Amino acid sequence: MKKNLILFFMTYIMVFIIYKFFLLKDFHLRKRRKNNVIPKKQPVEIKLLASYFKVDINKLEYHKVLNSIAIISSFDISIIITIACLSKVGLIQIVVSLILLVPTIYFSYYFLAKYYINKIEKGSYNKTNDSLTAKKTKPNKKQGHIKINTF
Repeated sequence: MKKNLILFFMTYIMVFIIYKFFLLKDFHLRKRRKNNVIPKKQPVEIKLLASYFKVDINKLEYHKVLNSIAIISSFDISIIITIACLSKVGLIQIVVSLILLVPTIYFSYYFLAKYYINKIEKGSYNKTNDSLTAKKTKPNKKQGHIKINTF
């Protein structure tokens, strides 16, 4: 039992680090480069949430969605690996992994989508990033413009 918990936590930490810093790093940087405009090239998980589960990604903070995707995907992979390693035979491990893969991913993203839809409907998950809100300043004699604060 203790060995399985250690395996789970070590797998979770390793997969999270790999997922967060190598797979999603480019999407974090691309988001920052384009002044908080959601990029056209998105991770598959974002497309899954937007198209299949009908979550409006534009109403959410993009970097928080990416962080939650990294946490959920790491958790899914860790659960599958831990359960598959309970068997000693390699072929059974592969079969168990393949059987658990689709339902685990589906249910985890289903619950994540329900969470985001619930937060959007309540209005408690609005964008609060200062760089997204435009503050009106006194118009200059030369220019009448809206200043956008970027930090």
